[in-house]
Amino acid sequence: MPKLDVAFVLELVPEELGQLKTVVIDVLRATSTIVAAMSAGVPYIVPVATVEAATRLAADYAERGGCYLGGERNKLPPPGFDCGNSPLEYLQLSSEKPVVFTTTNGTRALNRVIDSKEILIGSLGNAAAVAEVLVTSPEDILLVCSGTLGQIAAEDVLCAGLIIQEMQNRATVLLTDAARIALASYQRVAGNLTEYLLQTRSGQGLSQLGLERDVLHAAEVNYSPVIPKFTDGRIIAWESSRA
Repeated sequence: MPKLDVAFVLELVPEELGQLKTVVIDVLRATSTIVAAMSAGVPYIVPVATVEAATRLAADYAERGGCYLGGERNKLPPPGFDCGNSPLEYLQLSSEKPVVFTTTNGTRALNRVIDSKEILIGSLGNAAAVAEVLVTSPEDILLVCSGTLGQIAAEDVLCAGLIIQEMQNRATVLLTDAARIALASYQRVAGNLTEYLLQTRSGQGLSQLGLERDVLHAAEVNYSPVIPKFTDGRIIAWESSRA
């Protein structure tokens, strides 16, 4: 039976990842935004580490039909970007162009697990869909909480706990102690999840910037069947990766 573990911050991710299936979680807001964008029909997303690299790549795409340039620094879109890091923006995109995307923690987390056997993107919004895939995995699984600059982000731990609960609803799962902590954390606040997210450090910071609706959207559980997968430098829909 595969083992399920949770890394509460990127610094706890093991060096050897080659035999692991990993799920990257950054609820407020990168992975919630990725799930929203792909749910809206974006064909793929290219995550990059810096604003400068994102701007250069977007200029290259301008000669090939264009792209959306999206992301954030200090929670706000950099100058010249089409979109920030708000999932609600991406749900309203009007054409099926790819997105070049850079964020403070989410893209850093993807780079940290680049050597994994498979990398999926998880949020509260697609937790059940992700769990459906994970319960069939022959590999050990690591749920990776992006955190905030090396500190634990409660919302990421809660998302890991929801994914674990959804897996337990479908199969018997072998949990590490860290996975048990994440599961217990989610079960403790499941009935008051939205209010809890608003009270987190990230939730309060977004609300102070007038972005409370982003938190409310990120708290929506299991609204999307989309499972983004990071492969060959792109985030695509998991189903299309099997075609």
